Amino acid sequence: MNNFKTKDNRNFHIREAQEFDAEKLIDFTKIIFISSDQILTTIEEFNNSLKQQKDWIKTYSDNPTSTILLAELDGQIVGLLDFTTKKRKKISHTGEFGMSVHPDFQGKGIGNKLIETFLNWVTEKSGIEKITLSVFASNEKAINLYKKFGFIEEGRHIKAIKQNDIEYIDLITMYKLIK
Repeated sequence: MNNFKTKDNRNFHIREAQEFDAEKLIDFTKIIFISSDQILTTIEEFNNSLKQQKDWIKTYSDNPTSTILLAELDGQIVGLLDFTTKKRKKISHTGEFGMSVHPDFQGKGIGNKLIETFLNWVTEKSGIEKITLSVFASNEKAINLYKKFGFIEEGRHIKAIKQNDIEYIDLITMYKLIK
């Protein structure tokens, strides 16, 4: 477990998710899906049961090249980063992560510390050479954060996202080489 302070001087920690976190993770995920239009999944599409959420966590914890990192503040999940490598042999040196921070805690340094903790974790793993992520082109704060950590735009999927049945947004793929 890693301990940190937010920009407004509140203590939080980052640790790997455990199966007992499943219910809190469901609640956190629902908050994220309701509060943001910068995520592919809509709240209507998210219907994980407690068992499904526990199975998802177990899948990650059983794989040495996957992780789910949780940021907790006062017993509440305020951030999440999940990463897994590709399964096929020829691309197994690559992996993709996704990250979200509770809307009430954005801009307080939690995303910074999640990525920092993740990069420390990934550099200790053998075989992982490239990290990728996808981000909505409209999510400038996230893009700037990723660039701060050395991620580079690799590609752009034009009009990949359709918001509100009228607005199209590009999906940007970014990467960082580890080794």
